[in-house]
Amino acid sequence: MTTTAVRPRTTAGQVLAHVLGALLAWAGAVAVGVVALTTAAGQWLDERALKQAHNAFPGLTDRGRELLDLLPWAVGGICAVALVVLAVRARRLAPALTGAAVVVLSNLTVQLLKRVFVDKPDLGIQEAAANSFPSGHTAATAAAVAVVLLAAPAAARPAVALLGAGAMTATGIATLVNGWHRPSDVVASLLVVGGWAALGGLVLRLTGPAEGPVRGGGLTALLGLAGAGALLTGLLPAWVALERPGGGWAAVAGCAAVLGVSLLTAAALTALQAPRRRGPRT
Repeated sequence: MTTTAVRPRTTAGQVLAHVLGALLAWAGAVAVGVVALTTAAGQWLDERALKQAHNAFPGLTDRGRELLDLLPWAVGGICAVALVVLAVRARRLAPALTGAAVVVLSNLTVQLLKRVFVDKPDLGIQEAAANSFPSGHTAATAAAVAVVLLAAPAAARPAVALLGAGAMTATGIATLVNGWHRPSDVVASLLVVGGWAALGGLVLRLTGPAEGPVRGGGLTALLGLAGAGALLTGLLPAWVALERPGGGWAAVAGCAAVLGVSLLTAAALTALQAPRRRGPRT
């Protein structure tokens, strides 16, 4: 009797985990939109966070703001190079093609939501009544990160998730500082991309080769705990901002939300892409 490596069997539980992950991410984006766009408290907190973040660096020059605006393109370029290197080393195009589909579907969804399906009611709170929900800047960065995370070897995924969460957080906060987007725009965009990336991971799980067990679960769990901690910590400045409008608390809460969702999204995608074990054939 001999044992050889075959394509691992995908269980119903694994398929369900990917599908539920996508649905939960999209449901989260819907919930963020409902609260931030249709309620007076949501619109007010979102607008205060935007103004406070935009005014937090009065010495920032126009050139500095232009550089911040280039951040999604820089992240996208780095991710493109990394994807090419990973594809060449693995001699497989499936992760790259799946990632390309995630990029297209994520950005298409964001643009359709912003330009067609979402109509922000004018409650007399926000100065700019035009809809900016969700953020295209953030979607570009998050999708690029997701592509590399899907294509990365199992051993490297936790580290990629950490770096990717940093890139997504930096891009999201940069859009606040530049006055392009409110925190809800950024958070919803991260969740939209996360949903498509979860389904992309399912495609790779169904079609990809087996992977041996690797270490790194501790870092993934730490990312998840840090993300949850950031979200919970951000509730306090959000409450303070509603009670006391000044002091920059709304911006602190918004940045905490961006950080928390970035970390949680990266951790969840890494957990869903747990190594595909080898199965025996006799």
